[in-house]
Amino acid sequence: MIPERLPSLSRIPKELGREERYCERCEARTDHILYRVPKKMIFFYVKNHAGNIHATCIRCARSTVLTGKERERALSGPGVS
Repeated sequence: MIPERLPSLSRIPKELGREERYCERCEARTDHILYRVPKKMIFFYVKNHAGNIHATCIRCARSTVLTGKERERALSGPGVS
């Protein structure tokens, strides 16, 4: 039997903040959690890659990858509530 293990800290997504955004699945503006997702590269995790910033709807759990200006705003932090 394999014992329960805690995940490595480098694998845990880091929450950047929360904001109200339009959700296509819910068809309404709902709260979303913005977070940075590490990507596994062979034996280690890379924090900075093109698809590392996600927004997940609190109501339906649908996740969206942020790109462009949305991604930069999420990384800057102060504009995120």
